[in-house]
Amino acid sequence: MNATSPAARRITELDHSTSCDQHRYRYSRIVRLGRHRVRARIQRDFYSTQSCAVAEVLADNMTWTLLATDDPNNWIDDTTPPGQGPIHCATELGPLADTLINRAAAILLD
Repeated sequence: MNATSPAARRITELDHSTSCDQHRYRYSRIVRLGRHRVRARIQRDFYSTQSCAVAEVLADNMTWTLLATDDPNNWIDDTTPPGQGPIHCATELGPLADTLINRAAAILLD
């Protein structure tokens, strides 16, 4: 996202987390988009059927509601398979999280 775009100026990162084992790795980022809280949640498994990439919005009842998804077949070949040595989860999955957050911004802020 262009840092000078209106949507970029309204995004504030609140938290992020990573986890990794020999079978999968995960990256999660939570941001504030205006009055909304949005979570990008990505899991890269060895198999595409067990991988996922979603954007969720925190609803008023404090539950995460699905907002957007990205099919693993669109991005799995661009990431390192699990179990291939040290993996920096944020580096591998951060660009996809950016894409999901930008999609959420387009849905919620436009």
